[in-house]
Amino acid sequence: MLAIAAALAFQFPLSGLWNPQTYTIGQHVAAARAAMARVPDGAQVATDLDLLAPLAARTDTYWLGNSATNPATTYVVFDTASTDWQPPPANVLAFVESLNHGIRYRQIYVNNGVYVFIRAGRAPAG
Repeated sequence: MLAIAAALAFQFPLSGLWNPQTYTIGQHVAAARAAMARVPDGAQVATDLDLLAPLAARTDTYWLGNSATNPATTYVVFDTASTDWQPPPANVLAFVESLNHGIRYRQIYVNNGVYVFIRAGRAPAG
């Protein structure tokens, strides 16, 4: 039984545990981390479901899907790979502004389809 279990451990999905590429951070994940780092602790931020939990640990976070009841946040972090809006909008800034009742934002970061916008008239922290 042990020999069969050991042989099968190198096949099927479990085999990924022994593959070093399993632990490599992809470009998109690195871009999302860099984007979230642009948002200071304690800030109000709206984002999609994929980035909601990591940002909620240190910011006042709102889901973009509830834009009708959300306050106009200082920051918006938008990931075009998120399943919230597929296909992603062609003009992300215009889409974000439409969700926030026309409040103006300006882009302060974009990489690999991950955007950070700050409310217009505000200087980014740091």
